[in-house]
Amino acid sequence: MLCLFFLVGWSHHLRAQVVYNAADTTRLPQVELREVEITAMRESGRLSSLPLSAGVLDRGLMQEQHVSSLKQASRYVANLFMPDYGSRLTSPVYIRGVGSRINAPSVGLYVDNIPYFEKSVFDFDLLNVERIEVLRGPQGTLYGRNTMGGLINVFSQSPFSHQGTDLSVSGGNPGHANAMLSHNARLSETVALSASAGLNRHSGFFRNEYLDQMADAHLSAGSRLRLAWQVNTALMAEVTSHFEYLDQGGYPYAVHNRNDGTTGPVSYNDPSSYQRKMSSNGLVLTYATPAVKVQSVSAMQYFDDTQSIDQDFTAAALVFAVQEQDQHMLSQEFTVRSNHDRDYQWVFGAFGFRQTVDHALRIDFGQDAVAMRLVPGLLTRTQRSATLVRGAALLHQSSLHDLLVPGLTLTAGLRLDHEEASLDHNAAMEAAFPTPPPVAFESRLGFFQLLPRLALNYQVKEGNSLYAAIVRGYKTGGFNVVFERDEDRSFDPESSWNYEVGYKGRLFGNRLSWQSSLFYIDWNNQQIYQMLPSGQGSMLKNAGMSVSKGLELDLEAVPLKNLILTGSFGYTHATFTENSPNPATDLAGNFIPYIPRYTLFAGVSYRHPTKNSFLNAVRMHVNYRGVGEHHWDDRNTFSQAAYGTLNMVVALEAARLGLDLFANNLTGTDYHSFSFAALGNHYVQQGRPATFGMNLRYSF
Repeated sequence: MLCLFFLVGWSHHLRAQVVYNAADTTRLPQVELREVEITAMRESGRLSSLPLSAGVLDRGLMQEQHVSSLKQASRYVANLFMPDYGSRLTSPVYIRGVGSRINAPSVGLYVDNIPYFEKSVFDFDLLNVERIEVLRGPQGTLYGRNTMGGLINVFSQSPFSHQGTDLSVSGGNPGHANAMLSHNARLSETVALSASAGLNRHSGFFRNEYLDQMADAHLSAGSRLRLAWQVNTALMAEVTSHFEYLDQGGYPYAVHNRNDGTTGPVSYNDPSSYQRKMSSNGLVLTYATPAVKVQSVSAMQYFDDTQSIDQDFTAAALVFAVQEQDQHMLSQEFTVRSNHDRDYQWVFGAFGFRQTVDHALRIDFGQDAVAMRLVPGLLTRTQRSATLVRGAALLHQSSLHDLLVPGLTLTAGLRLDHEEASLDHNAAMEAAFPTPPPVAFESRLGFFQLLPRLALNYQVKEGNSLYAAIVRGYKTGGFNVVFERDEDRSFDPESSWNYEVGYKGRLFGNRLSWQSSLFYIDWNNQQIYQMLPSGQGSMLKNAGMSVSKGLELDLEAVPLKNLILTGSFGYTHATFTENSPNPATDLAGNFIPYIPRYTLFAGVSYRHPTKNSFLNAVRMHVNYRGVGEHHWDDRNTFSQAAYGTLNMVVALEAARLGLDLFANNLTGTDYHSFSFAALGNHYVQQGRPATFGMNLRYSF
């Protein structure tokens, strides 16, 4: 298998800078791998000096690999898993086994310092992105709400640092077309603008044979604006605005026969789709002096979406549901931190937010549901709910360098987090037969938590460090918008203690860079995805206790001039230690569902310079991406075996022009990207087949 020699991992993909004597081609070049910098406001600096495990995707990698979404980016970071199934509404994220398939996420997302609270908006088209940082492990002490598994930071290009116009156009099978235009410019010495727009479409990968049309056609269009004003030498003001429109088919689920392993065609009678409009806007004010840096982040986010879904995924007229959501979120954060090189460094912060979500659901039971006696007659269930969530937090973190011995840093932090939630719920039934009376109620929840963090980092030598950390992880409780029993209206918070040790090093004259970490997560009251008792929907329930333990290994090496080897390997062993959904069932020892046993990336990049006056170089990149076995239910009755895909890019590079030929899943690996059981059937979504295409880039 390709590059299994590089089975150690990759979390920080760097662009190697090679310095060599052109007159002496018999000598190995002197190679310098640049140090990875973490640029997040609350904890910035060299990765080797920070007591955490992180992965960074730079702009070069994203262009080389045509990374245009977080789902695609997740393939390159150890123990980050963001599966591709259903629709963009269904965008769960897992880091080290911590994640959530529905409701609020367990992994945080910030885009240009603006928080994204709902995973319904996590999957969007990346426009003019400079870098993506993935911080593994709980980040609640500094970042707060629902960052129990980790944090993803996305940064767009700064118009002060980059100027020019970039155009990218790509096409491929099946009916795929993508275009992106970005422009960065200084409007004056103190004002700069970045504007980008993109269009992404494909005709779909799977055909609904009953309707004789593609089940998962996709169209999205978006724009991003970043206006920066250097008011004076100390004050910077930035306005960001992001909008995206999405219209996609989805849910290409087919009935799977578990006895003989065969899968039928995608064939159901009601067209299913997902539409979304999303807008995220922010104002970031940064005031910096030689002593302190003060930052204010004001954010406003809005989205509304509609999901239409055939819930039985067969040709029968059984159950069809339409769900609508409308969210408004306002947040404000202030942070003050030291801005000097003294031994004692600190950060203080305050955060507050207000979020409203209006939810409407309509479920229609058709004639075939009556014939199968699922209901006594034609029936429509409707419900409306309004959720209000408010929260506030105070945070502090201190770091003391050269403690007792040179190179030893102690970091301690604490966050006080308070949150309140209320639900106003109304439900009714419409039918020709007697039905229960309408249900209306209000519920309230309140949560308070202390989130401590303690870490030690020892700088063994320049670029080499050893660290250990103990961190409290926490995710608030909440309401199930769909439920059938009173006891399922809400779910409790979950929490964890996380223990981690790691080592980061550089060898052979900086030709080899690696990062390694071991973690152990002691998890209490875990929120678990469950089907409703009727099988006509899903909800969250609390399990007893769980444990997740594993490792990350990350590597980049430049053994020869123009040759770069990268790899990542993440292993996660996540199991229940206590979980009894009913008195007759004990799931202790079972694997937690949706979490792959390992993630793997191994790649080889070679760039061959040419002496042609027009063509500068030819570049080839080949990689293998692997996903370990993972289960689809908490009873571990069905699972996806380990699989991998082979991918390739061949690129021609000119001064301003680039042409890439790419192939994904080159060998046509057959796998299931999702599976579930409902209404007496077992369903799967096939993984995407082999795809081929080309991408043309022009800079001017």
